[in-house]
Amino acid sequence: MKNIIYILFLIVSTNTFAQSEIVNDELFLKYEKEYLRYLNSRDAQYLQKLDEDEASFYKMFKEPKAVRSFKKNKDPLKWLEKNISKTNFTNAVQAKNNYNDLIVLKNKLNNEGKLAVELLNDLVKKYDAALIWKTLKSRLPK
Repeated sequence: MKNIIYILFLIVSTNTFAQSEIVNDELFLKYEKEYLRYLNSRDAQYLQKLDEDEASFYKMFKEPKAVRSFKKNKDPLKWLEKNISKTNFTNAVQAKNNYNDLIVLKNKLNNEGKLAVELLNDLVKKYDAALIWKTLKSRLPK
């Protein structure tokens, strides 16, 4: 029984030490700052519009098999042109325009979060991903 208590104490103290080490890491502090900046700059309506646009685009496909085929294809615009009959779009031009609008919104979102992703990739080389997320989550404003 004493051994179990010692092991639990060791795990807790090791985790606490690791978390205190990461909290003082300059790279983690940069990541945390960038992550918060990115979250705070996101307008909830913008994210909701992206979700709605994506959902309405994929609802235009007649069957799930067509959606899977579209997503696997390397040239989505060409796929839309050749397989317009598998969708409910009136024509290929409308389908392509909707898809391009969706990609523009996604790219804007991805570009704005690029620095946070790069910092996270560097952090993962130094620390366990679970520790990074746990530490970040514990420090986020409630």
